[in-house]
Amino acid sequence: MIGMKFRNSLGISVLCAVAIAVGSAPAADAAAEAGYTWLDLITGRGYSGTTARSSGTEAEVPPRGPSLDCRDPWLSGSGYALSCSGTDFHVFVDCSNGDRYAYGRGQGEYRIIFTCPGGATALRGGAYGY
Repeated sequence: MIGMKFRNSLGISVLCAVAIAVGSAPAADAAAEAGYTWLDLITGRGYSGTTARSSGTEAEVPPRGPSLDCRDPWLSGSGYALSCSGTDFHVFVDCSNGDRYAYGRGQGEYRIIFTCPGGATALRGGAYGY
């Protein structure tokens, strides 16, 4: 009888421990964020942050206006960089995790550097706007 009570108590303890572990585990589909740095090529000032994924990698890139000038692309490992000059533009990177990360509303002349999250590789990038 005592052995049975001990097993029941042990069983309940194990179930409680499993429930706590499952309830406190992070969500598997938690969205990763890419890091970015914008460097103003005129003033030398910069700022950094993170940006959430967009709607995934897409074959289409929104239109680029004639006033948007981008140059010196760099792609290596998880990093992608591009220098752009324009009046209203966004820069993006497509990562091997299947997501696209974009950041922008740039106005001026900037060097934009992205780092894909969680060991993902940068596949390509670009810019759109004016």
